[in-house]
Amino acid sequence: MTVIVFSDSHGSDYAMRQVILKQKPYADYFVHLGDGAPSFLALCEELSVLGYAVRGNCDLFTKGNPLPASRVLIADEVKLYLTHGDRLGVGFSTEALSLAAKEQGCLVALYGHTHIADNRYLPATCENDTPIYLFNPGSIARPRDTGPSYGRIDVKGKEILLNIVRL
Repeated sequence: MTVIVFSDSHGSDYAMRQVILKQKPYADYFVHLGDGAPSFLALCEELSVLGYAVRGNCDLFTKGNPLPASRVLIADEVKLYLTHGDRLGVGFSTEALSLAAKEQGCLVALYGHTHIADNRYLPATCENDTPIYLFNPGSIARPRDTGPSYGRIDVKGKEILLNIVRL
């Protein structure tokens, strides 16, 4: 199963459109982690692909059904926790993000907000702890690191491969 992940597009849909068109034959679904989520969902509908999104701090004025601040998706046997991250203080620390994802039984915590790509594995720190992957695809439109990017997650059973894709 393949999941393509975007964040922080801020209404600049050209690059997302190109990635969706390129990945459409291979991806099972597409995800947006906020700040541009409404236009992403409209794009998914237009291009007939399955898309999921959470609300970012700049998506607060979404009309109609408001987007959730977080949600859990299941890819094969792996639970993914989706959030923008602003409410969890990801600009300063990912500790609250890790805890929120673990409370939901998720192996992967997907987040945005910082506009900086992040792909880390945090092993369990004690006997009662669980490991977790932290994954931020960066920004496809307004990066604060080496350039525009998105994420690709490949899952087969319980095996997972997380990649940052630079444009």
